[in-house]
Amino acid sequence: MSESPKKKRLPRGQGRERILSSAADLFLKNGFEATSPQAIYAASGVGQGSFYHHFASKDDLANAVLERIVEEKTAELNHITSTIPNPKKRLEAYLKLPRKGTEGCKFGRFMYETSGQKQQLNKPIQGFFDELQRFLSHNFQTAQNQGLISSDFSAQELSSILMEQVQGGYIMSRIYQSDDLQVNTLKRLAKQLGLT
Repeated sequence: MSESPKKKRLPRGQGRERILSSAADLFLKNGFEATSPQAIYAASGVGQGSFYHHFASKDDLANAVLERIVEEKTAELNHITSTIPNPKKRLEAYLKLPRKGTEGCKFGRFMYETSGQKQQLNKPIQGFFDELQRFLSHNFQTAQNQGLISSDFSAQELSSILMEQVQGGYIMSRIYQSDDLQVNTLKRLAKQLGLT
């Protein structure tokens, strides 16, 4: 009688990466609450035992996914800062980062679903937006000091306007299922802020 073949063991560290990648895709597509651990096992090809070896719970996994997204988004800001010396050009580069409005903000669904019940999941999101606010304020202030843009509004006000418009663009793009809405919103904003 032949033995059933054993399940092939994944190389060290690969199981965690597969879980993170699959969970990120599913959370963005279906939402956090609608994504079951079973769906994550199926999408990642990683079993329940391995899942709980790497993550204590679904909330723990969500926190790791958010931290990964924060790392990616922060790396984008750091790349702009390290490669573009002109503060006005840095702001332009931020506005031109790839965004698919109909997919929504990667943080948005987490905030919508969990902000009231799972405060621990808000911390990495708030941390990133604090970092983004600093990046924008610094570059707006420096651009104003150099006479590159108008000083009619404070750097802090301009930063808030830009962040709110980016987030609003995601909402409108999803409502009307048009990526052009996000793109056109940011083009108009760049013109209004004197960044083009």
